[in-house]
Amino acid sequence: MTSLPSWLEAVAAGATLLGAFFFLASAIGLVRLPDFYSRVHAPTKAATLGVALLVIASSIRSLPSGNLVWIEDLLIVAFLFLTVPVSSQVLLRAAATRKVPQVSSTTGEPANAHDGASAGSEDGRTDELAAPDRAG
Repeated sequence: MTSLPSWLEAVAAGATLLGAFFFLASAIGLVRLPDFYSRVHAPTKAATLGVALLVIASSIRSLPSGNLVWIEDLLIVAFLFLTVPVSSQVLLRAAATRKVPQVSSTTGEPANAHDGASAGSEDGRTDELAAPDRAG
């Protein structure tokens, strides 16, 4: 088994580190973003890119073996690129249909999946999410 040139090892290591960074950014966004609509955006974009970079690193590392492992890696990326946007769209439409509130600083209105009405409270406002008042 032959080894990879050092520059190719560096590319694989860089892709691995960058992929890990995107996973970290995805996790931080999932925790810190203010509403459901924003929280769906973070893992959809960043984690998908992170997986793609890890798969690239895996493909590079498997080059010297001569196996067709890269085909499996390509199928993983194709599956993710096809399913993640669809699943996030379904989640967002379900949230809009159930009128999940959004923070006031979020621009735009989520469209209702069935009749095009905007999500929000019954009186048409989209109020900022807040902790419930605790009367003491």
